[in-house]
Amino acid sequence: MLVVLHLLFRPYRKLNTLPNRVFQVTYYIILAGLIADILSVFLITYQDRLPKILVEVEAKTYLISLELTALLGLLYLISSVTSKMEKIRKWIRINFGVAAFFVILIYVLPIHLVGENNGEIVYSSGPSALATYISAAYFSIFVVLALVTKRKLLPTRQHRAILMWFCLWMVASIIQFFNPELLLVGYAGALGIIIIFFQSENPELYLDRYTGLFNSMGFFRYMDENYNANQKLSVISIRFEQTVGHEHSSDYSNNIVTSAANQFLSLRSAKVFKMLEDEVLMIFRDAEEARRILELLKRDLPVKMTIRNIVTVVFVEDTRYVKSSQELLDLITYARASKTDLSTRNFITADESLTQRMFAEKLMNQQIQEAIAEDRIKVFYQPIFSICENRFVSAEALVRIEDENGKIISPVDFIPIAEKNGLIMDIGRRVFEKVCHFFVDKKLESFGIQYIEVNLSVIQCADEFLAHEYGRIMEKFRIKPSCINLEITESASLHAKQILIKNMQQLLDYGTSFSLDDFGTGNSNLNYIVDMPVQIVKFDRSMIQSYFTSQKAKYVMDAAMQMIHGMELAIVAEGIETEEQYNAMKEIKISYIQGYYFSKPLPEEEFLDFLREKQPA
Repeated sequence: MLVVLHLLFRPYRKLNTLPNRVFQVTYYIILAGLIADILSVFLITYQDRLPKILVEVEAKTYLISLELTALLGLLYLISSVTSKMEKIRKWIRINFGVAAFFVILIYVLPIHLVGENNGEIVYSSGPSALATYISAAYFSIFVVLALVTKRKLLPTRQHRAILMWFCLWMVASIIQFFNPELLLVGYAGALGIIIIFFQSENPELYLDRYTGLFNSMGFFRYMDENYNANQKLSVISIRFEQTVGHEHSSDYSNNIVTSAANQFLSLRSAKVFKMLEDEVLMIFRDAEEARRILELLKRDLPVKMTIRNIVTVVFVEDTRYVKSSQELLDLITYARASKTDLSTRNFITADESLTQRMFAEKLMNQQIQEAIAEDRIKVFYQPIFSICENRFVSAEALVRIEDENGKIISPVDFIPIAEKNGLIMDIGRRVFEKVCHFFVDKKLESFGIQYIEVNLSVIQCADEFLAHEYGRIMEKFRIKPSCINLEITESASLHAKQILIKNMQQLLDYGTSFSLDDFGTGNSNLNYIVDMPVQIVKFDRSMIQSYFTSQKAKYVMDAAMQMIHGMELAIVAEGIETEEQYNAMKEIKISYIQGYYFSKPLPEEEFLDFLREKQPA
C-alpha cells in the first residue's frame, strides 16, 4: 500500500514545508520498518540456519524503527504547531538524546526470538523489546499531551489525522504487548501514515486543478511556516481584472490564468500560487531574482492577457513588512486599491511607507468602529453670521470623534477612511440624529438660530433610501424640516447624480433646504448650480483666500457671484479670518459669513454659551 501511494503521488509538486519534510522522513521510516518486520519474520523462522548475530541485529533494527516512528510522530506534530527553529532545535536536542539512549539500550539488551518452523508463531520479546515499548510509550505520551494542549494551533483535519494515527498505533502496541504473536504495530503505523497523507499531506490538497499551480490553501500553509521562521521573502502578485464593457465567462477567465500559469510553472526560483479572483502570486526567497522577474513582466507581459483584462502587478520586496499571511494579502489588496493609473498594465510597489499607511488606516478604522459603538461621535457647531440681519442665524454641524483618552480626532484623519469602508453611513446617521435632538432639546430657535447645516457625504448621496431615513429621523425628534439644511458637494453631485436628485426632491417636498458646499474647488462648474435644486452656495475657504491674493481669482469670483445672485441664491463665504476680509465680503454683498473671525467650531455647550454672549437681544 505504501509503495503504491509513493508511486502515485511522487510526480506531484510539493510545498516542502517543514511538516511535509518530516512526514516524508516518517513515511520512509515506516516503510523501512515494514520491510524490516517482514525480513525479521523470515530470519526468525529460519534462525537455526543463519548466524545468530545477524538475526538479532535485524530484529533489533525493526524494534528501533518502531521507536523512531513514535519520535518522528512527535516531531511532525511539533513542526505543525511551530516553525520557529529555536524551539524545534531545543526539542531535538532533548528528545533525540532520549532516543539515542534507547537505541543503545535496545542494541545492548538481550532479545528473545520465538519462532516455529511452520511460521504460525513468530515474534521477538525480552528486555530489548520491553525497552522499545517503554521508549515508544514515552514519545506517545508527549504526542497525546501536545494534541490536548496545542489543539487550537492545529487545523481540524490535521489534528484529527494525528489523533487517529496515534490511537491506532497505541491500541495495536497494547494488543501486541500482551499478545506478542500478533504482529499489528507495523500495520497500524502504515494505516496511520496513510490517514495523515490523505487528511493533511496529500499534494493534491494544495494544487489548483485548473492551472496546476499551488492553491490558496497551500499559500497559507507555506507562508505561515515562513512567518513563524521570520524568513524574508519577496512577492509578485498578478491580478487579471475584467475590462469595463467586457463580460466574459469563467471559462475565459480560467483560460487567461491558465495561459499565465503555463509560463510561471517553469519558474524554479519561485513558488507560484493561484489565488481567488484571477490572482497569481509568485513567492521568491531571493529578492534580486524577484526584481529580475518583475522587470521581465514590465517588458514582456503578454499582450493577449491585457486585451480584455486590466493586469495589475503588485511587488512586495519584503514580506516582513507585515506579520502574517492574511496581512500580506491585505497589503496587496490595499496596494491594488491605491492605483491611480487606469491603463491595462499597472505596476505598483508595496513598500514600507505604503504598509505604514495601511496599518494607520486599519487603526483609524478600528477607532471609528469603537467610537460608533461607544457613542463617542461628537458634533461641533461653527456659527454662521447673516450680514443682512446682523446676527447669527445658522451654524454648520461638523463631526468629530473622541478617542478613548478624550482626545478629539480631526475629520481630516477619519472622514476619508470612513467613506472608504462605508462607516460614513453610520456616522452620518448618528450626526443627523444628534443635530435634530440638540436643536429641539436646547430650543435653538429661541437663540435666533433658524436652521443647522448638516453635511452629506458622497456615499450617503448615493443611498436611494436617504430621504426616507432622514424623514423618519426628523419625525422621531419632531423637528421642523425647515430647521435643517443639507450640504452636498460637487463631487457628490457627480456620483450617482440621478439618485441624489431624487433624494433632494423628496426632502425638498418634505421641507428641508440644500446648500452646495465647497464651491470653487474640484470640478467647479456653474452647471451644478443650475442642475441641483440648492438655495445656498458656499464659497470654499481656498477660493476666498485667493480672492485677496490673486486678481484673476477676484475676477472669477466676482463673475460667479453676479450669476449666483442673478439666480436669487444666497452665498456663504467660508474661512473668513480677519476684519479686513469680513468688510470686503460685506462690500460685495455676500449673504452669510462663516469662519474663525467669529468663532472656531464649538462643542454643544460652548456653542450655546457663545450664542448667549454674542447674539443681540
